[in-house]
Amino acid sequence: MIKKIRITTNTREEMKEFIRSNSIDINCGGPSQQTDGTFVVEAYVPENYVDEVQTLGCSFEVAENISRSMLEQRQQEVGIGDRYENGRIAPQGLGIKR
Repeated sequence: MIKKIRITTNTREEMKEFIRSNSIDINCGGPSQQTDGTFVVEAYVPENYVDEVQTLGCSFEVAENISRSMLEQRQQEVGIGDRYENGRIAPQGLGIKR
């Protein structure tokens, strides 16, 4: 089982150091600053790694439990093939799903 967790640090420097020194799969959006000044990042870790995260000195919460079947289901949403036909078709649009 994979856990989606939210890691919180008090400063940007703490967050940078945490990300730099830990091999953790973080959300592609990266850390964000909250209204209270703290920094939060979402990460995906194996269930057995959650105990190790507790020893890293940052606060965190489990946001979601993700099973293998859920990952496989989400993978079905990803397109297949080369929609740009090896560069012959230019990307279009603003990247906004409609």
